[in-house]
Amino acid sequence: METADLQDVLRRLDLLESERAVRAVKAHYMQWADEKRRLGMGELFWDDAVWEELDHGGATIPGARWVGRDAIAQMFNESPDRLSFTVHYLTNEKITVVGDTAVGRWKLLEPCTVRDETAVWQGGHYIDDFERRDGVWKISHLRLTLDFQTPYHEGWLRAPFLESAQS
Repeated sequence: METADLQDVLRRLDLLESERAVRAVKAHYMQWADEKRRLGMGELFWDDAVWEELDHGGATIPGARWVGRDAIAQMFNESPDRLSFTVHYLTNEKITVVGDTAVGRWKLLEPCTVRDETAVWQGGHYIDDFERRDGVWKISHLRLTLDFQTPYHEGWLRAPFLESAQS
């Protein structure tokens, strides 16, 4: 095999392995969130990572941004008080790797229970940045946008967001 061919094979292998690693980090994130791993969630993020929820215009929702692994882990430590039950389903995956960085996009469907024991459907999408440092892939910036968050009995047609159900 010629050097150029070998380099191409190695590049393609690295791309596939990188996609697999990013996919595994996101799968751990979803499963660990459902298992309420709390502070352990910080292991999936770099020290300088950002976790934020965005509105439909792409702006950060006030009070929904955490900077740094420890702050993100603490947010997940308190999460079971807000969401006592969750099951995350992801679809429509698209992972783009460029060297030691990657962007992952997923659609989210999540049945869950909010703090007052209200059964809720949530749906939205993630756009996450990942970085490989010293051969390890972790999340560097997670962005969640909810397209609906509605009481189970109302559905997203009558009450696309919990606030509209309580009005």
